[in-house]
Amino acid sequence: MADRTRQPNKLLRQARGRMSQGRLADLVSAEIYHATGKEALITAKAVSDWECGWCTWPSADVRHALCRVLQKAEPADLGFYKRRITARQAPDPVSLLDLITGPPSIQSATLCLPAGRSYAGVEVGAHYCQAELPGEGWLMVDPKDAALNRPDRRSMVVVADHEHRYYAFDGRRFVDRAGRRTGPQPISSAAILDDLTVGIIWATTNTDVALLADDARLMSSQARLAHHEGRRTSDVSLSEVPTLNAVASQWLGSRFCARHITRNLDRLSGQPFFWTREKRGEEAASWLLWRHKFDYLRRTSRWFPRMRRGFCISETDVAESPMYERVLLLLAAALMEAFGITVELSAEPEHAEFEGFVLGEEAIVANWLGGSGLWYVDASAPPSRRSMFRAIAGQVSAESLVCEATAEGRLRALADYLNVPWPWFRRRCEELATVGVDDIAHPRSRLLSTQGLNTAIRYVAYINDI
Repeated sequence: MADRTRQPNKLLRQARGRMSQGRLADLVSAEIYHATGKEALITAKAVSDWECGWCTWPSADVRHALCRVLQKAEPADLGFYKRRITARQAPDPVSLLDLITGPPSIQSATLCLPAGRSYAGVEVGAHYCQAELPGEGWLMVDPKDAALNRPDRRSMVVVADHEHRYYAFDGRRFVDRAGRRTGPQPISSAAILDDLTVGIIWATTNTDVALLADDARLMSSQARLAHHEGRRTSDVSLSEVPTLNAVASQWLGSRFCARHITRNLDRLSGQPFFWTREKRGEEAASWLLWRHKFDYLRRTSRWFPRMRRGFCISETDVAESPMYERVLLLLAAALMEAFGITVELSAEPEHAEFEGFVLGEEAIVANWLGGSGLWYVDASAPPSRRSMFRAIAGQVSAESLVCEATAEGRLRALADYLNVPWPWFRRRCEELATVGVDDIAHPRSRLLSTQGLNTAIRYVAYINDI
């Protein structure tokens, strides 16, 4: 098959004239040795290749020697040029957000999950395939030989139905299921890409990648900072862990604060008020994904069956958060209510400045979010701070924006404040509750779990039956 891009070098052939290719080769070899001291063996075959166009840009020594032998000023005068090779450009990554609204302009092999305040953003491999809808709520999918189980790269199976709606599934989970049967696999249509599923994928994948990246450093940092355990007060700066990424640093601070509070629960009495500083969905996702947070909720709610937890989410926070992030705040609140914890909400921006605390007869300070350090804890806050905490707790409880008497009422009110349509949110939780979220987003890190996500989704789905 002829190479249509190759063109004979007529200028070099004309410059050679009646000289044989062998003679020109010998002269060029001699000229290279004379000019550089290098021994070069130029052959008649090499000259033939240049004239036939197989080589359009020989080495610098050869080009210069040819110019001197054939008395030409520039290599271009002998027909030499650099061949421009046009590499096939891979399509730019497509944002996962673009698949919510319909088919993208291109089907890129890479999906981009956006960054956040702490999230760095993630790119995952995308394997597209069509699906049929054989029955209500199910699609049959067969990605065939797609490389879905590479340990060095995350992947997603992206499925389009006949109405150009997109669904997404964790590639590794899909392989695990496919290993148990051959041919097309049934998947749930609950995995349709919308703000709920995108929010879950976004938070789970970004968190998982960040924690896995610093897993060994987290272990060594815990060991190095273990002497702070058991202290009544501890204030650790970020300079103690300069190499940890932002999410890993937050995980370390959160775990220490949770352990500090549980060690001091017997200092509290009555129905304590817990103040938390999560005000964006990215921050609230920690309740839904971090194993120690789920265990912490379970333990504290058993210790204090009628506890309250206050949040501060300003109108600015709501306005600046995309829908897929606001649904994570709503799911975090649903998880609290699932444990019997009454959620209370303030929109006053000045309340956001207060550190995390637990208020009973005593006041325990435990802050890892929004401060200047890794954590700050105090088993017994001084009276001046305690009085301020009492004022905040009293004001938030009296003026809560979600002051309804039932959990469903409080979650409805919170959804309204966050501009999340409650009927849509409730319906989507009902659909996901039947299958769970693990086929959509399945973390690999030992520090993460989907237990919080599944608990919150099922609580919303069956809230009328509770």
